[in-house]
Parts: sequence; C-alpha cells; structure tokens
Amino acid sequence: MKKITILLAVLILLSFASCGKSVEKVSAPQTAQAWLDLLSGSLPFDDMMTQIPDRAPSLYGIADEDGYTGDSALYISTNATPEEIAVFQIDAAFSAEALTELAEARLARQKESFAGYAPQETPKLDSAVVRVCGDFVIVCVCADNAKAETLLSVYA
Repeated sequence: MKKITILLAVLILLSFASCGKSVEKVSAPQTAQAWLDLLSGSLPFDDMMTQIPDRAPSLYGIADEDGYTGDSALYISTNATPEEIAVFQIDAAFSAEALTELAEARLARQKESFAGYAPQETPKLDSAVVRVCGDFVIVCVCADNAKAETLLSVYA
C-alpha cells in the first residue's frame, strides 16, 4: 500500500510539472546590428567598449576589392584587453568557412600581440567564441566567454 501511495504521489507531481510553461523557440536576430545589441547588452566586459561602424571587415582582413557585401558590426575595447564582438553576414563572396578562417586568424594575431604586453589577457583569447548562427558568423571575446557560448548556443 505504501508503494502505491508513493507511486501515486510521484505521478501527481509529474502531471503538475508538465502543466508548466512550454519552452518557446527564440528567434535569431536578423541583422548584424541586432546581434551586436543582443550580445553587448547580455555579456560582461572588463574594458570600456565602443561600437565602430564599418570597421569590422578591414579589421578582419577583408579588403574593399574582395567583394564582401554582407552586413557587419563591431564592438571593440580600448585595446587594453582583447575584448570585442564582431558580426559578419555570410554572403556570396565569403562563406561561413571563409569568415570563420578570418576570425581564427584575427584571434591568432591578437594572441601573439597580447602575449607580449598583457599576457594575463590571453586566456580570453584562448576561450574566444567563433560561432555560425544562421546567416551570421559571430566572434566574441569577453570577460565570460562561457556565457557567450551558452547564449549563442540557443541560436546555432
């Protein structure tokens, strides 16, 4: 009898648990600026950050003559830290793979640079997040890259 009572109690609790809110699918931002706003407003940074319009492609090695026409946005530190968010829309000239390679090259250059004058900042670069989310490649280096990874995993 005691086992039946316990089993009944568990079934009742499970039925109450299933009456909760269902998890809603989160729609991904549709522009580079919307991604930048979402990430910059949700993630912690140790440095003062500034949005730099139209600078993301050149900072990541994309020249004007390369034909990149995708939307992009950049949020960057004072260079006391390597913190930044860069968002690139995939386009006909640059695939997700090509943009990811450019991001990895940028991070490698940053690691080399920071190793010389601020080695305490290199762990941020070691755990930097480069993620393809829909039609965008996102690069994030912040004070809590694990949080960035978790946030972006909802959209990947």
